[in-house]
Amino acid sequence: MHCRSIALYVTETMADWEYAYLTAQITVAERMHPGRFELLLVGDGLEPARSQGGMPVTPTADLGDLSSLRAEGALAALVIPGGDHYHAGHERLIATVREMLTAQVPVAAICGATYVLARAGVLDERRHTSNSSDFLAASGYRGADRYVDAVVVSDRGVTTASGLNAVPFTAEVMRVTELFPGEVADAWERLYSTGDARYYGAWAQAVDAWARA
Repeated sequence: MHCRSIALYVTETMADWEYAYLTAQITVAERMHPGRFELLLVGDGLEPARSQGGMPVTPTADLGDLSSLRAEGALAALVIPGGDHYHAGHERLIATVREMLTAQVPVAAICGATYVLARAGVLDERRHTSNSSDFLAASGYRGADRYVDAVVVSDRGVTTASGLNAVPFTAEVMRVTELFPGEVADAWERLYSTGDARYYGAWAQAVDAWARA
């Protein structure tokens, strides 16, 4: 099996807490089963960006590079973190999102990034969620009747979540991409959503079984 990339969109004011769980889990998965997945930082160009926490993040690939990865079957998903300026611009991102969905490559967006999906029209006919229905309504999109008040929603290749639900969002991306088996993602989500130590054993057991497979 060739290595598949999970592409994380790099942009100014990207919300650190919304993607950090995922980048960590990609690293964990790579350490346990080398060569299956890798994290790819992709931007609209290769200029560095600064996260909301002030961290410098530098893309290693341009959005245009995703087309060839997609054609090779080497792109597992495009993940778009929240940020403060999705109300306008990001036209190349929008075009890439449409291309990926046409090619059946999953796209996952959280918090403000759901707004750019609304602008792209991809939420008009899909069940979805966001920070609130009013937040998306300002985009002028046509999918308000498909808004779901839930922590995370996946429908026909698109995963959405609010910025307050980074753990369920990460777990769903794990499932969609098959980064981890479903039982590992489920156990991880229960542990990190509840903070209840009794779930640690179930998670550790599931991870150990997968690591030995």
